[in-house]
Amino acid sequence: MVPILTAEKREIRIHYIEDNLIDQYALTREIKKQSLPYLIDFSSSLAEARSRSQSYDLVICDYFLSDGTILDLLPVMNDLTPVIVVTGQADLNNAVTALKLGVKDYLVKDPERHYLSLLPIQIENLLRQQQNERDRKRLSSLLFSVGGAIPFGVYLYEPETDTVLYANKAFYSIWGIPEDEIPVSLLSHNAVSQHIISMLESENDGFPIFSQDEPGVIGRSWSGEVKAKGSRAIRHYTDRIPMETGVPPCYVSIFEDSTELNQARDAVSEYSRKLELLNATLDQRVQERTEQLEDLMKKQRDLFIHIGHDLRTPLTPLVALLPFLEQNETNVEKKNALGVLCESTMKMRSLIEEILLMKNLDGEKASYNRWDVKPCDISEIVHEIIKSSLPTINSKGLSVRNTIQPGMSIRIKQIHLHLILEKLINNALEFTNPGGTITLHGGKDKRCTWFCVSDTGIGLTHEDSSRIFDDFYKADPSRNKLQSHGLGLSIVRKLVLLNHGHITVRSDGLGLGTRFCVSLPDCVKESPEHKWDCINSHTS
Repeated sequence: MVPILTAEKREIRIHYIEDNLIDQYALTREIKKQSLPYLIDFSSSLAEARSRSQSYDLVICDYFLSDGTILDLLPVMNDLTPVIVVTGQADLNNAVTALKLGVKDYLVKDPERHYLSLLPIQIENLLRQQQNERDRKRLSSLLFSVGGAIPFGVYLYEPETDTVLYANKAFYSIWGIPEDEIPVSLLSHNAVSQHIISMLESENDGFPIFSQDEPGVIGRSWSGEVKAKGSRAIRHYTDRIPMETGVPPCYVSIFEDSTELNQARDAVSEYSRKLELLNATLDQRVQERTEQLEDLMKKQRDLFIHIGHDLRTPLTPLVALLPFLEQNETNVEKKNALGVLCESTMKMRSLIEEILLMKNLDGEKASYNRWDVKPCDISEIVHEIIKSSLPTINSKGLSVRNTIQPGMSIRIKQIHLHLILEKLINNALEFTNPGGTITLHGGKDKRCTWFCVSDTGIGLTHEDSSRIFDDFYKADPSRNKLQSHGLGLSIVRKLVLLNHGHITVRSDGLGLGTRFCVSLPDCVKESPEHKWDCINSHTS
């Protein structure tokens, strides 16, 4: 064996079968001269060649040997090992016979041995072709292993050789080719092209899928969509696979039945068109409905106010006369009857006044700006309300403590602050049992002013706490027996929200008292949606 290696190249194992020692020596000298990476085993006869058990990348063999010809050796050789015949006999018949039996090349020895300088080139080209063929088979094997799972059609072909290299199940299905009847090995590219063209609508003249590259242009790709019979839309993409120089060009085409996708796209487009048409008139319709709703609300508010005034007018003389008549009546039965009438009249007037107040607050929302008013002293107003409520406080033996510091102010209409505090304090007075305690406390933090009204009264359930600010809501039966219209706390909440504030209620249960907390922002820059929850931050 003659090892002739270079560091840059992979060694090539060659079996040279030649009975002429001069030719063996000539090849060895040429290999050394060109520094070729060849490892060569020499055999001088067919018998010696058959005894070799090694595997080779290439076999070089003389046509005529002492014990036979290369034709005798070909049947027992590995089909994967390429064979080059190098002979001094320029016989065309022998060359054709050898090539038919699988020989890859047939070289004729010339007296000057120029063939030796050509031999390495032929070896390189032949081994490159072998590698390309192995890569192609490996790729084909890979495609066959995964092709069934690919949802789109894959088609590999060589137009120059009219060869179909690969086609998966989806390709057969898209173009209606019976896979069981026509395997890939029996397909030709020309037949496939004609079949596909026959499947297209007439409008697809000049079908571009299998167009050839323009002269001098390498790596060109093309894509598009065509109409197939049966109202189908087929999208396609074709590209040239880079190959070695001298190797027939190979192409890959991808096909996808996009009929359903196009239908879905058309449906979305139609829906978008209708949506745009609807949006074009939506703003106007919303504006019209908003104006109609505001008009209806204004009419409702005006109706309540009108009815309230109409009801309040005949009540005025009753409110003035009935207490006088009750006071001067000496008959016990008549005096009691007048007392019932007087109490009912007062209730009716109170209810009408609260309803009118609620409707006035609804009308005030659009124009009211709390930042245009002067600050009010909270402690001073609390003191006034407690003073006016002394009869009730004393009659029930209640203890009322005002711990709000004098001078602590808040920016709000004085009438609004008075109503909020009055209704919260009256609520505590009404629902606190005799001997109980009511406490008012307040303060400021970084963003708001807050105050709380706490009592040791009858308390609230969890459900009551979640609905206590609803219009006309009355809590448990113990509250229904007391003098309440269910509007006082609803009015308080409307007043707090009108001033961009936040109100919360907390009770640990029935009989455990209640605490109402109100907080209002100190700065106009604070967001009206921000909530200042002072229930957990401050305690009485």
